[in-house]
Amino acid sequence: MPIKTHLNGSSMTLSALECLQTYFIDSHATCILWHHDFPFELQTPANSEFIQYVNIWPDNLSQSLQQDIYDFAGFVEEQRGYGMEPDALVQKLTIAIRQSHCESFIAFQQDIEIFARSFYNASRMSVWRSLRNKFLFVYRKDLQQDTGTKAQFDDVIFRDQPNILIVEAECGNCSTFTLKTNKFIGPLAEHPEQLYVVDHYDGLSGKFELGVDLYMDKASNMQGREVTTGIFDYRPFTVVDYDREPQIKDMNSENPRGSAHIDGSEVRMLMALCKVVNCTIQTDTSEDDWGTSYPNLTADGIFGMITEGKSQYAVGALYFWPDDYRFLDMSLFIGRSGVTCLVPSPQRVTSWLLPFQPFQFTLWLGVFACLGVETLALFFTRHLAPSDTEPQYGLLESFQFGYITTLKLFVSQGSDYVVNSNTVRMVLFACYMMDTIVTSVYGGGLSAILTLPSLDEAADSVERLYRHGITWSATSPDWVISLSGAGDDPMYGPLLKKFRVNTYEQLTEMAKTENMGFVLERLAFGHFGNVDFLTDESFKRLKLMVDDIYFQYCFAFVPRLWALLPKLNEVIMAVHSTGLDIFWEWEVAASYMNGQQQEEIQASMYMDFDVGPVKLDMGNFIGLVLPLVVGVILSIFAFIGELIYFKYMAQKKIHDIQIVE
Repeated sequence: MPIKTHLNGSSMTLSALECLQTYFIDSHATCILWHHDFPFELQTPANSEFIQYVNIWPDNLSQSLQQDIYDFAGFVEEQRGYGMEPDALVQKLTIAIRQSHCESFIAFQQDIEIFARSFYNASRMSVWRSLRNKFLFVYRKDLQQDTGTKAQFDDVIFRDQPNILIVEAECGNCSTFTLKTNKFIGPLAEHPEQLYVVDHYDGLSGKFELGVDLYMDKASNMQGREVTTGIFDYRPFTVVDYDREPQIKDMNSENPRGSAHIDGSEVRMLMALCKVVNCTIQTDTSEDDWGTSYPNLTADGIFGMITEGKSQYAVGALYFWPDDYRFLDMSLFIGRSGVTCLVPSPQRVTSWLLPFQPFQFTLWLGVFACLGVETLALFFTRHLAPSDTEPQYGLLESFQFGYITTLKLFVSQGSDYVVNSNTVRMVLFACYMMDTIVTSVYGGGLSAILTLPSLDEAADSVERLYRHGITWSATSPDWVISLSGAGDDPMYGPLLKKFRVNTYEQLTEMAKTENMGFVLERLAFGHFGNVDFLTDESFKRLKLMVDDIYFQYCFAFVPRLWALLPKLNEVIMAVHSTGLDIFWEWEVAASYMNGQQQEEIQASMYMDFDVGPVKLDMGNFIGLVLPLVVGVILSIFAFIGELIYFKYMAQKKIHDIQIVE
């Protein structure tokens, strides 16, 4: 990117810029806010690939927007729909970052202050983001306004961005240049936005005085600079305790002590980061919800604290939520969370089918086939077997003997029939032996069923939750944001319609009586979050689903262009590779949560049939009593029918006798 000079009065300044070009070669694109007192042009070096740069002319920006190939009018209308009115420079920077992926920026003289005010909004509106932004600001003291340099370099960008280089010249013809950068490190009370001299450049010799790295890695040692985490108590992900020690500074104005103890499986990732880069952790516990980011660059909840600059690190089982990621930034994944439910436990079933449950359907078919064979065998032997002491029985009498005797033998009852034929006796003996075996097996199966409870089906899987159609509930609509695109799914669409939002107090009461599901979070290594609504009374009637409705990876949300994000990602990968995240989850759960409750939640997923001796009640026999009751009722009707028939036949007989007489 060599620089061709056009004005002799600025040749020395441009010579200094030419020496700095190597720092921008690896950028996707470089945005240059041109200035009439610093004319130069860029060319691609012979040993470099194509370098993209975007020209921005602040002096006639409105006219250039009208002539640009991009539809800025449509972009402005879109932003107006969100209640925003971006100025011309914000528009140009936004589209330059979004479309050209500008990572490096160069501004001159009075445009530096204008650029600093516009850059953050432009970077958030552009959606695209980079972790390696560089800034080069050039100014001459003889062109400075009366306000001096202090007001020009006190914007938030000089406090929060480490890769800033400032070229200072006394005049246009000066051969010596002062190279400055912002301090960035150290406590905020020591003004990290302050500038200090890092090197000098001699335009005549073309050499630097010290030859240091002008874009040094400042984030490797923050020298105690504060990092504020915005969290609320959501164990085991985040822990806020106002009584435990040690405590750190709490920025919450409603906390009279001004300090709080924080911990958690996701908070410890920030603790590990600060051990690596030497930063100081403080917290802000003023919010108690995740919140939402809005297109007008505002937000509420812990996302709002990041947007307003009150915090730089927000965690608490935060999933990939596109509406928030659009305006903020995310770390690599720091954990996994599965969204599941506690659902009503299966209830004991009282069924009139109880007498049929000892045998399967196919075995019942075999039993009835066997009874049919017995009936036919007794029928034929009764009708055809010869006997000197018995008359020849007709077909109807033989059939009655066959099926009545078979039924009586099946229920272990004796028969009133007198049998003298040896053939019939042999068949009866065979039938008796077979029925005794079948009856014994049936009795054993029935005893097992009576001693083990019969339970109905619980809605303890995604498929059964959908099929049962029961309501499931949590405290925020954020629980189903990840399912927002599944409205047309045949299973998840109806599940979404059954989701309800309730407060913790309402969930606590509903969990005791209502037939519905209650959302939990299943962590990666066996623990559960969002369990505050559970009581001993409610837990006895609930069980854990065997699978997750869905799962998501958890992330830390940070401000756009946060300087420590690359370091945080390195720490996250190191923690995952060493297995520290497993240890953290178990230690936090053991220190801050009810271990017995955690074990009971996990155990509730499986049915415990080892219930010991149980007294039998009517529920165990209702299946047997019900056929008896039905049989008695039918017998009564049959008896009434027989009486009516008997009286009818008696009257008919008297009538026939009278006619004959």
